[in-house]
Amino acid sequence: MKQIKLLGVMLVAAMTIGAAQAQSVDEVKQKWQEAGELLNNKKLVDAIPVLDEVIRLGNAAGAEAADIVADAQKYLPMCYQQKGADLYKAQKLDEAIAAFTKAGELAELQGDVMMTRKMGRNVSQLYMMQGISAFNAKDYAKALESFQKGREQDPDNVQLAYFTAKSYAELKELDKAVELYKQVIERGAENSKFEKQASDARADLDQYLLVATSEAAKAGDLEKVQAYVAEIPESAGANLLLIQTANNLKKYDVVTAKGAEAYAVQTDDVQKSNIAFLIGVAFQNRGNNAKAAEWLRKVTTGPNVSQAKALLADVTA
Repeated sequence: MKQIKLLGVMLVAAMTIGAAQAQSVDEVKQKWQEAGELLNNKKLVDAIPVLDEVIRLGNAAGAEAADIVADAQKYLPMCYQQKGADLYKAQKLDEAIAAFTKAGELAELQGDVMMTRKMGRNVSQLYMMQGISAFNAKDYAKALESFQKGREQDPDNVQLAYFTAKSYAELKELDKAVELYKQVIERGAENSKFEKQASDARADLDQYLLVATSEAAKAGDLEKVQAYVAEIPESAGANLLLIQTANNLKKYDVVTAKGAEAYAVQTDDVQKSNIAFLIGVAFQNRGNNAKAAEWLRKVTTGPNVSQAKALLADVTA
């Protein structure tokens, strides 16, 4: 009798579960119809909580509701994309980023590569906007953070690489800035589409390195000056600083080794004469009077003309 009684209990339980499942599937269908009406009326953002409920109920209902759950999941990325767009229009960038990120994550779960990439680009653009705003407000640390987050979403974005490099430069992290600037310049050489970014990067790099060269020269750090000049060998200003710094430190071997290059890139006659004078002095101090005379004869204008003539007389006597 006990076994028969137990079997009866199990049968009743099974019948109860079956009724509950049927009722759950009906609830799923009803909720799915509600979501469909919202989607048809292009109320995509309003459809998000309804679709979430469809998925929750469908998962609870089991296999019979699996197709409905799958359909609901396919619509969610598009709905979150619309939510992100609406938030962007309202200039709620942080919330827009969160919505686009969610859309991308859901799309990835669906295996929708194109949608995932598109949302990544949307997020990167919003981070770029935040970074530009922070940069213009001179909050370079915040700008760098935003630009880096943007690059995480879109690593091949040349404009973001340029802005990231600029932020590093303003934060005095010049080594990191130089590396990124060079990448931008290389992309410009490979593809004319990026010519402007490459041109801006080259101009920025030269300017930041010239400032760094000047600071190193003031500190008497000849090694750093030489390193910076190696990065911008065509810079007249940087080369002039190199020769002046080496002369001030009485490193006449550096002056004579690098002098001709520094002289060649000068475009101003006075600066050419100034460098020629320093080279002549350096050769004279190193005991090479013939070379000293050769360079002193090139001093034709500027403040060192009379001194050059006097020294020339001495080395040719």
